Amino acid sequence: MSTLLQLEPIGYIKTPFLEPAGTPIQPSRARGARGTVRLEPQYVEGLRDLDGFERIWLIYWLHKAAPPRMLVTPFLDTREHGVFATRAPARPSPIGLSAVRLVAVQGNVLEVEDVDMIDGTPLLDIKPYAPEFDCYPGSAAGWLDEVSAGRRLADDRFDGGRR
Repeated sequence: MSTLLQLEPIGYIKTPFLEPAGTPIQPSRARGARGTVRLEPQYVEGLRDLDGFERIWLIYWLHKAAPPRMLVTPFLDTREHGVFATRAPARPSPIGLSAVRLVAVQGNVLEVEDVDMIDGTPLLDIKPYAPEFDCYPGSAAGWLDEVSAGRRLADDRFDGGRR
C-alpha cells in the first residue's frame, strides 16, 4: 500500500556550499563550517528554550540528490553497499539528518556550525540533541568499522544525475 505524504519546509538552510561535490561528509568533518537556518515566521515560538542546547538535529530534504539507487558506493568506501546501510543521498525518500552546533538563536534565525548540507536546503524539522538519548559510544558500525575515515569532502557521485 502506498501513502502519499506531503511535507512543507519550515525554513531553509544557508551554507557556503553551492553543490554536493565539495561539501563536507557529515558534520564531524565540517568543523567550523558556518551556516544559518531561517525559519518561517509562524514557527518562531517553537524555538523557545532551544538556546540551551549545544547541538541540534536538523532534518532536511536532500533537494539536489541523485535519483534513488538501492546499491551505492558511499563516499567513505570503494565498495558497493545497500543504500540503507549508508548515508548516501540517493535514497527513495531523500531525507538528511545532521547534528550541528547551535551558536545562537536570534528571532527566526539560528546560527549554526559544522554544516554539511548545501545552500538552500529545505528544512523539515529541528530536534534537540540529547547525549543521554543520542549517543551510544562503542556501537558497531558495520562496514564503516572496516574503512579508513580520512575522506572529508563529497565528490560528484550523487550529483543528481548530472554526470
